[in-house]
Amino acid sequence: MKIIKKYKYSLKTIFLSVIQFNKILKMSKSHYLDYRKFCYNYYRDGFTKEGIEFNSLDLYYDDLKNKKLSYIKDTFTNENIKELVLKNEHGNISCLVARNNNSNKWVIGLHGWTENKYLALRLVHHYWKQGYNVLTFDGFAHGLSYGEKTDIGYSSIKMIDLSIKHLKYNENADSIGLIGNSMGASTSILYSQIGEHKNYINWVVADCGFNSVKLQYRYYIENNLYHMPWWKIGFLFTYKFSKETKTPQNKYNLEVNMNKAKQTPILFIHAKGDTFIPYEMSKSMFLKKIKFESEKISQIWTPIGSEHVNTISDYNEEYVQRTLDFARKREKYET
Repeated sequence: MKIIKKYKYSLKTIFLSVIQFNKILKMSKSHYLDYRKFCYNYYRDGFTKEGIEFNSLDLYYDDLKNKKLSYIKDTFTNENIKELVLKNEHGNISCLVARNNNSNKWVIGLHGWTENKYLALRLVHHYWKQGYNVLTFDGFAHGLSYGEKTDIGYSSIKMIDLSIKHLKYNENADSIGLIGNSMGASTSILYSQIGEHKNYINWVVADCGFNSVKLQYRYYIENNLYHMPWWKIGFLFTYKFSKETKTPQNKYNLEVNMNKAKQTPILFIHAKGDTFIPYEMSKSMFLKKIKFESEKISQIWTPIGSEHVNTISDYNEEYVQRTLDFARKREKYET
């Protein structure tokens, strides 16, 4: 796809990079330091600039108001949400759980970059209203969970591992789905490829995720931050982030190992109006995924308009119906 190819080196950009190397090296160094601050500077605790406690349901309620979602008076309350702390060798994972006592079906909600477990409730509300149990957690280097420097979801894989293990062996879950948006969407797809307990996953809903963190860095610095060609200012960005986060960001490419997710049904959602992550990234992943499916088990929905993570509000009724139908079909298929 043209828009994805644009963010890969070509013979032309390689040639231009060679003849402008010293200038590119200098510009990339200064822009990286600026972009680094952008990536790591977000709320994790305390109060937002609007005076809302970050780790509270009030943040979720404010999010519903901002997105004009009408169910603010008919959603989670402090009475039906319980906090849960899971622990692995790296530290504490801060979770929220809402149960429906007559069901063994579970949904794990995965939030986006700069968000937290309370904002992930937006993704699982409609499942909970239909009788599912739900769990959300603060991803790596977000909220109250462990981690200092975000690696855009890569290190959250171990957190999902422990969450699924907990649901299977402590909650007797007989069906588990993942739904994530943005960073959470890409993390859910990555989990379906490399997760230790990926075979316990019945389905995945991936809303507006990126296909490659390297390409996403390049797309974002060119189109949203600096409005300059990425190859002039983004030299070694991925390498530097890998070194800082101690994770192989270069390998955070979801299309390379899509064959490892061939047994997992994935619903890709990505509105065409997204200017943060281009919808072509989800389309490219979907086309790659179905090449490995002997029976077509994955789907894609790309509605017109709608900015990043706003499909759930702009197309709420259809969003709810499509995601519920997708989950129910896969649960029926598995039983």
